[in-house]
Amino acid sequence: MNFQELVNTYAIPACIFSVQKLSDEKYGEIRIIAGNKRYLEDNHLPDDVVFGDLYDKYAPNDHNFESFAFRSAVKKENLHAYIQPDRYEVWLDCNWIPLSMNDGDIYYMVFTMEMFPVVDENKLLDREADVNNDVLRTCIKLHKGNDFEKTMQEVTADVKELCTPQFCRILIRDNATKECLILSEEGEDDGFALNLTMTMEKSLYDITECWIKDIGGSNCIIARNRDEMSMIKERDPTWYKSICDYGVTSLILFPIEYGKEVVGFIWVANFDEKKAQKIKDTLELTSYFIGSFVVNHQLFGRLEKMSTTDMLTGLLNRAAMDKRLEAILSKKSEAYMSLGIYFADVNGLKRINDTYGHPAGDRLLRSAASLLRETFEGYEIYRVGGDEFMVFCPNMDKKTFDEKLNYIREIQRERGDIILSIGGKFETDSSKIIEDMKEADILMYESKKRYYESIIHEKA
Repeated sequence: MNFQELVNTYAIPACIFSVQKLSDEKYGEIRIIAGNKRYLEDNHLPDDVVFGDLYDKYAPNDHNFESFAFRSAVKKENLHAYIQPDRYEVWLDCNWIPLSMNDGDIYYMVFTMEMFPVVDENKLLDREADVNNDVLRTCIKLHKGNDFEKTMQEVTADVKELCTPQFCRILIRDNATKECLILSEEGEDDGFALNLTMTMEKSLYDITECWIKDIGGSNCIIARNRDEMSMIKERDPTWYKSICDYGVTSLILFPIEYGKEVVGFIWVANFDEKKAQKIKDTLELTSYFIGSFVVNHQLFGRLEKMSTTDMLTGLLNRAAMDKRLEAILSKKSEAYMSLGIYFADVNGLKRINDTYGHPAGDRLLRSAASLLRETFEGYEIYRVGGDEFMVFCPNMDKKTFDEKLNYIREIQRERGDIILSIGGKFETDSSKIIEDMKEADILMYESKKRYYESIIHEKA
């Protein structure tokens, strides 16, 4: 057969590859045998391309492409993918078409690849009807749920039901904070996260950076069996060990993207190899819908944090305190067995501002905030005015309440820099919180009065 004549009959970009069969599940060399003019031009191949060369001389090594080429050429499967690999700025409509001939252990297939600058929703949905319907039903939940983690947990459960693997997980990563969350159908999966971080000796965020490299410019990782898992071992031996220790024998992993930003991953493990194509289609479509949902959640979270955070000190602000009080008084918050309330005021802020300028005053406020964080770690600290702070300590016992109050006074005396006057009230009835706040405020001003009286006495 004249391969060049055959490929020239295609009106779209087309190429013929040969695949060496090593066994029923393993392949060897993959070579480029012929390509029409449009294929060579679209892929920017040189004019002096040598047909018969290994394919990765002219293109990056891609395990998913190789796996599809093997299945098409050797197993005679007609395969299709509509994808946007990381190394391309366009969407690719790809077909792997088997040829009936072979030369001993060398088999052949035609590969066609059309490029499109923007996504075509019809092509994206060109899958089995039941896959589209099932995924769309699942993703409707993304727009109904108010609880992000619960909604993602439900999506994970639905994907697991559709794909029937042993494991299904969704990882959400925040590129601003570099924090990650792994969810299963039962909620947050601390065990899997711990296994990964301990084995790989990296943070979850750094591990996901490795996954992006492991995908290697493709759009996913597909390892349908133990033989194909060896690809992961070659690329990332430490990750391979961690997932093998967890009992993983097969894996399909897709990044969750928004634009070109990776905001998470979705994967299934230990599945029926015969369902690999359906699982790939399900995860690919699900990840496409999840991306915008994740980004919107993170954006709203940042906006909410900005609206409730004091930008100078990083503490909670007056709006956050008012919202907290409203929840307690309307009984939307839990009733506390006991609580400690403290009011603190910065000493001499006006004098510092007038004498040294507002930048010096800002430094004093940040020092006060740092002292409060040191003393009341784990509790709620609010900057409620220019130089005034409030600390709310739910379920604090009387002994701890007194210890905190004494500590912050003693540590300032020892440092010889009493920057905060403080007053506190311990209560066992959270419904009296407004009265308690007023009393703590009065006690704080009495402390402040004593501070200034001592200054006057020293000068005298």
